[in-house]
Amino acid sequence: MKIDGKQLTFPKSISVKYSAKLIKEVDGEITIEAEDEESYLKVFTPFRGVAKLYVFENECWVDAETSQPFSGFDLSALGLDQFGELGKDEETEPPKIIT
Repeated sequence: MKIDGKQLTFPKSISVKYSAKLIKEVDGEITIEAEDEESYLKVFTPFRGVAKLYVFENECWVDAETSQPFSGFDLSALGLDQFGELGKDEETEPPKIIT
């Protein structure tokens, strides 16, 4: 994930929810731009829990938990880099029901 002013770029492979203007969606990445103080980016774990929440305050993206300016987010710290590609290269079989 990277930041450039009001713009935040992240991989398409991770599960997110955001309130911001979509700028572009290319090469496996999405770039959004903060519109106001209501803009946010929620990064979810593979189990739908919130891994990180970033909000746009005072003209910069900050970590909602620490109120520190966004300085990059290492997806591997939460294991999210491993889950983003599940199902893309591998076909999964449905579970077998034993009666």
